[in-house]
Amino acid sequence: MSAEPSYTSFLVVIDDHTDADALSRRLAARPAHLAEATRRRQANMLVSGGAILDSHESGKMVGSALVVNAKSPDHVLELLKSDPYSRQNAWNLDSVKIYPYREANF
Repeated sequence: MSAEPSYTSFLVVIDDHTDADALSRRLAARPAHLAEATRRRQANMLVSGGAILDSHESGKMVGSALVVNAKSPDHVLELLKSDPYSRQNAWNLDSVKIYPYREANF
């Protein structure tokens, strides 16, 4: 019997789509996205996350940065695909970057 793969951390950067309706789709999906993020945080799968902005002055959300605990980069991608932002076509999955990540202890 093989052991269950252990979870490791990944830094994820994902852009939103850039069409005229992308921000509207993101805002419409936001309540469901935040509810899902809360569930994943409680399950220790989401360490932190937030919006990437085009500037601090405008505050327009143009993507997301996340630290995720997952079994593999493929598992991260599965989690992203099931997120409301992906299901509502706000995130551009073709832009996703997934990096192995280790938080500094200081």
